[in-house]
Amino acid sequence: MKNRLADHLTTWKAWYAIPAMFTIIIASLLPVLGGLLGAGDNETVMALLVPAQFIAFAVLSLGVIGLLSRRWPTTLDLGLKKSLGLREVLLLVVVFVISHLGFWLLTLGQGTDPDGASRYFEEMGLGGALLPAAALLFASVVLAPVCEELLYRGAIMRPIHDALARRGRTVMAGIISILVSSLAFAMPHLGASLSAGEAASFVLTGIAFGLVYLITGSMTAAMVAHSLQSCFAFAQVLLFGAGGHEVSPLLYIMVFTCPIIVFLIARGLHAVLPRQARTIRS
Repeated sequence: MKNRLADHLTTWKAWYAIPAMFTIIIASLLPVLGGLLGAGDNETVMALLVPAQFIAFAVLSLGVIGLLSRRWPTTLDLGLKKSLGLREVLLLVVVFVISHLGFWLLTLGQGTDPDGASRYFEEMGLGGALLPAAALLFASVVLAPVCEELLYRGAIMRPIHDALARRGRTVMAGIISILVSSLAFAMPHLGASLSAGEAASFVLTGIAFGLVYLITGSMTAAMVAHSLQSCFAFAQVLLFGAGGHEVSPLLYIMVFTCPIIVFLIARGLHAVLPRQARTIRS
């Protein structure tokens, strides 16, 4: 298994990952700010703040890296690529299957919640007004794969990996950076209602995405891998949780095409972000 991230090492230092982690806390203040400004009773406004949160922590985390390194992150630094090769697609499929087998083993014997899909459907308000429902679902199946990968793999895993790899510790770089970024990824998803196996499955998910990033050196591949998981999870919510609710076809289209949408967004980021290092002026 070749470490493709080692093909291009940034000058980023490992501690850059620490302030990057805190950007998700800063972004989480947006709903609080919305409530203070009197938008707490407006369902549409509060729902739109969720996508804003994802965009905010992705932009802030890359901005932190840019300010600390004194140059904007490039497509090469992040590993954003215009396409996915056949080997990368096959890897995504294998990782998807193995990770779900791991989920099953981790939760084996704990039972399942037969009403889980219905409960999640209701909590997200997917049977209500279209705009709030679409905003929440878009954040979950499209922005989460894009923005979370930019944060956890791009701004947290990459600095730790590169700092160790520059010292010739390539194997250790891969192991430590994947573990740290996976734990960071799992933390916001954990809740008191989760079992130990379910909590461990989030760590396993982060490890799976980290391995994809390490093996392919492609942020695009990591984003698509994440979107496949989102597609599978939310397809179950729509298919088994709707019950008697009428659901807009737009929501089904969004869920079942989210890997394609995420891939196109990755291509867009590849076109927008600098390809060569640009120094940030003080």
